[in-house]
Amino acid sequence: MGMSRIKQKLIDATLYLENILAIIITIAIAIGMIDLIKYIVMIFQTSTIETYDVFQRFLGHTLLLVVGVEMVAMLVRHTPGSVIEVLLYAVARKMLISNAHMLEFLLGIASIASIFAIKKYLYVSNIKDYEAINIFPATASIADINNSIGVKIPENLADTVGGLISYLSKQSCREIHEGSYYRIADAELKVLSYSNGIIYRVWAMKYNES
Repeated sequence: MGMSRIKQKLIDATLYLENILAIIITIAIAIGMIDLIKYIVMIFQTSTIETYDVFQRFLGHTLLLVVGVEMVAMLVRHTPGSVIEVLLYAVARKMLISNAHMLEFLLGIASIASIFAIKKYLYVSNIKDYEAINIFPATASIADINNSIGVKIPENLADTVGGLISYLSKQSCREIHEGSYYRIADAELKVLSYSNGIIYRVWAMKYNES
C-alpha cells in the first residue's frame, strides 16, 4: 500500500503542476491581449501598403493567444478533443501567417483535413459516449465531476476522484480493486480500471434513492 500511495501522490502532484502551468499561461494570455490593442492602433496609423504586414502580425498574435487558450483547456480537461483543438489552431496559425511555399501550404491543408477526419471518425463519437456514461480518468478533479453530473461531492477531501477513492478506501478499510463501489454525498463511484496500485478510470453517477 505504501507504493500505491506514492504513485497516487505523484499523480496528484502532476495535476497540481498542470494547474499551475494553466494559471501561468492564462496570466500570459491576459498580458498578451494588451498587445492586440496596440496592433489595432498601428493598423489605423500605418499606410495602406504597410497595413497588410501589420494585420498579418495581428492575426499571428491573435491565433497564438487562441493556441494558448486551447492549451489551458487541454491541461484542465485532459481529453483527446482538447489536444486536437490545440493541433488544429497551431496548424491554422502556421498557414495563415507564414509565407509558405505551395507544397507547405498543401501539407498544411492535408494536416487540417487529417485532424478533422480524426475528430469526426476516431474521437468525437467516442468522447461523447465516454462522457454520456459518466466515465472519468482518475485524475479528473472533484469540481469537474460535480459540474459534469450535477452532484455535490465535498471538494475538501481530495483533489482528484482517484484521490477521493483512496481516501474512502482508507476510511472504510476496504482494498481497492476493479469493481469497488463507494457512495459519498449524492454520488456513486465505481472503480473501472485499476492496476499495480494505480486507479485509471472511474464511473461516477448521481445517486437515485428511488
